[in-house]
Amino acid sequence: MAILAFLLGGILVAHADAPAGLPVSPYFKAGTFSGGSNSATVLPGQQDTVQLTDAANQLGTIWANKDDYYFELDHDQKASMWLYFDNKGGNAGDGMAFVLQNDPRDYAAVSRTQLTDVPAAGETLGVWGSPDAYTVPGTDVVAHQAIQNSWALEFDTFPNTTPMPSGLGKSTTFDTFINYVTDEKTKKPHIASNYPAKSGTYSKRSYGDQYYTVMFHKGILNPSLSNGAWHHMTLQYTAPSSYPGTGQMTYTFDDKDPATGMQTGSDQTATVDIDTSTVDPDNTGRAMWGFTGATGQLYETNQVVFEQIPGLVDASAAAHVYDRTEDNLEVPTNGTGLIMGGDRLLLQYTLKYEAGRRSWDAIKAAMKLPAGVTVTSGKATYADGSQEDVALGDYQAGDDELDYPLQKGLSATNRTATVSLYATADNPAQNTVVAGTTSHFTGPLAIATADMTGFQVYHSAVDLTTALTSASHVTVQPGKTTTVTGTATLKGATANAAFTLHPTLNGQDIATSSFDSTKQADGSYTGNFSYQPLAGDLHTGLNTLTLYVADASGNASTDVTVLINVAGILSYATVPKTVAFADTVLTGQAQQLARQGNWQLQVNDARGTGSKWQLTAQLTQPMTATNAPATRLDGDLTYQASATATPVVIDTTGVVVASHQATSDDDTTNALNWDADAGMLLHVNSSAVSGTYEGEITWNLANAPG
Repeated sequence: MAILAFLLGGILVAHADAPAGLPVSPYFKAGTFSGGSNSATVLPGQQDTVQLTDAANQLGTIWANKDDYYFELDHDQKASMWLYFDNKGGNAGDGMAFVLQNDPRDYAAVSRTQLTDVPAAGETLGVWGSPDAYTVPGTDVVAHQAIQNSWALEFDTFPNTTPMPSGLGKSTTFDTFINYVTDEKTKKPHIASNYPAKSGTYSKRSYGDQYYTVMFHKGILNPSLSNGAWHHMTLQYTAPSSYPGTGQMTYTFDDKDPATGMQTGSDQTATVDIDTSTVDPDNTGRAMWGFTGATGQLYETNQVVFEQIPGLVDASAAAHVYDRTEDNLEVPTNGTGLIMGGDRLLLQYTLKYEAGRRSWDAIKAAMKLPAGVTVTSGKATYADGSQEDVALGDYQAGDDELDYPLQKGLSATNRTATVSLYATADNPAQNTVVAGTTSHFTGPLAIATADMTGFQVYHSAVDLTTALTSASHVTVQPGKTTTVTGTATLKGATANAAFTLHPTLNGQDIATSSFDSTKQADGSYTGNFSYQPLAGDLHTGLNTLTLYVADASGNASTDVTVLINVAGILSYATVPKTVAFADTVLTGQAQQLARQGNWQLQVNDARGTGSKWQLTAQLTQPMTATNAPATRLDGDLTYQASATATPVVIDTTGVVVASHQATSDDDTTNALNWDADAGMLLHVNSSAVSGTYEGEITWNLANAPG
C-alpha cells in the first residue's frame, strides 16, 4: 500500500474535537500529479483524519484505492463523513470537493492550467476546469483542463465573484451571478455539483476583447461552512434500473449534531441526476472516488473524517424504547412518551448490514443510556437465530454508557443483530424529562449511529412492594416444576388496586397474570399471587425467575427472585473403547508397566454444585495372550491412590479408582486423570511369558459420597 505524503515544516494535528472515524491508511492514496506539491496528508497520530489543505496557495488530492475501494455506479451506494472547514468565516478559501472520476490519469488526475500546464488551484478546487484561456471564446478548452470523466460535489467557502473589469485575466469568476443565466445562491458560500469535464458546465462571457468564465451549479445549498464546527454529510446514491443510465445522488449536509451525533432532521439536502455514461464512458460500472481541495491567498484547514466508505460496508442502526410494564408499549419517537418511575424497560438497538463487498466485523457497541435508567441484563440476537448474553462487565447503576463487543459480524448471510437491554427506570422525586441519546456501533469498516428518543418519567407517589411466601431457592427433578407464592402490598393509593404479576424466566419475559387485592384497615391494599413456571421452560441446572407486580396506574414494585435448580443426571461424557499399557521387554524381573495412549473417561455431573460420585473398575475378563488363548498373564492389574500408596489388585470385585465433587451445576471432569506413577498400573511378575495380552475392564459410575 502506498504511503501518503506528509507536509514538511510543522507538526500537523487533527482538529481537537474531531469525531471518531474509520482508519483511512489502508484505503487511500495521495494524488500523484506532477508539476506541484500535494498538500493532502493523513495526520500523524490521527489515522482517521484526512487533511487536504491548511495554508495559502495549496492543492491537495487523495483517492481511494481504485482496485479495492471503488465506487459502484451500477449498485446503490452510501457514504457518510464529517467535514471541517476551519473557523475563518468570510476570510476562508477556497474549499474542497468530493469527486467521482474515470480520468485516464488515475491517481494523477487534477485540474491543470491551459497556459502553463501546471496543477490549477484556487476556484478550480483541483477538479473544475481552469479558465485561464482568457482570449478563447469557447468552453471546450475549460472542460479539457478539468478532471476528465467526472462528477464533483463542491464545498465552496469563497464565492469567486470578482466584478468586471477587475476580474479580467483572473481565475476568480466561477460564481458570478448573471441575471437569467446563473443562480445568485452562488454569491454566498455554497455546496453544489456538476460535471467538471463537460463544456456545458461553463459559460464564457465576453468583456472587451477578453473572456471570463462562469459555472453552472446544480443542487445548490447555502449552509454555514467555515464556522469552526464539524459538519456531517451523508451521500446516498441510487443506481439506474439498467446500466448505463441515469442514477441519482442525494446529499444531505449537517444531518448530525457534531456534539452528540444525534440526527438533526436537516433540510440542507438536494438530489441530482448522475449520467453514468459521463462518468463511466466505458460502462465498467465503477469509478474512482476521493477528495480534492485548494486554497489561494485566503485559506482554511480542510479535514475529512470517514464513517462509511462507499461500497465497503453500508450499515445502519436504530434504537427504540419499550415499556415492558405496559405490555411492551413502544415509547413514541417524538419525545412525548410517558413512563412511570419503576417501570421495566426494554432498550433495543437494531444493527443492519444493508450491502457491501466486505463483512462488518469486530463491531464495538457504545450504547448511551437514558438518564435514570439501570440496566439489569441483556442479550444479542442475530439473523441466523443465534443468541449471546451481553456481558455487563464494568457497568454499574448510574453509568451513562454500556460498552459491549459483539461476538459475531454481520454480512449478506447474517444481516442483523438486535441488542436488547433489560432495564428499570428510577423513580424520581418529581416528574423528570429524560433527554434522547445517540449510540455508536464501530467496526474497522463502518460506523453506524442510533438515536434513542427522550421521554418523561413520572414520579410514582405510592409504595408498592412484593414479598415471597415460598422459598427463594428450590430444586426440582427433570420434567417437574414448582409453585411460587407471594404477596403484594400497595400503600398510598385511593382506589382498589388491580394487580398484575410480571414474571421473567432466564431473561425472557413470560405472559403476565392478574390477581385481586383487598383493602386493609390501614388503607393499604394487599393481594396474594401464585405462579407456576412451565416445566418445559426450565432447563437443566440453575434457572432464574424474577417477579414484580404492577398496578393499574403503572406503578411497579421492586423485583423478587427465585432460583430454581433442575437436577440433572450423572453420566459418562466419553469412554475410551480401549486402553493400553506400555510395551516392555521381559528381563526375568518383576516390572510395573505405565499407562499408554488414550485414558480419557469424561464424567458429566449436571445434578448441581456439591453433588458427588465415585467410579469403580473391575476386571471382568482376565488378561489372556491373544496368540495362546489358554495362557493368562502372570501378573495383576492394580490401582494406587498415590505413588506411595499400597497397590490394590483389581479383579472381579469392583475397586474405587476415582471420586469427585462437582464444582458447578454442569461439571465435566476426566475421572482417569491420575499422576504418572499412580492410578491404574499393570504389575508383571518375573515368570511372565512374552506375548500380547488382552482383558476387559468394566467401569461403574455411582452416586455415592466421594
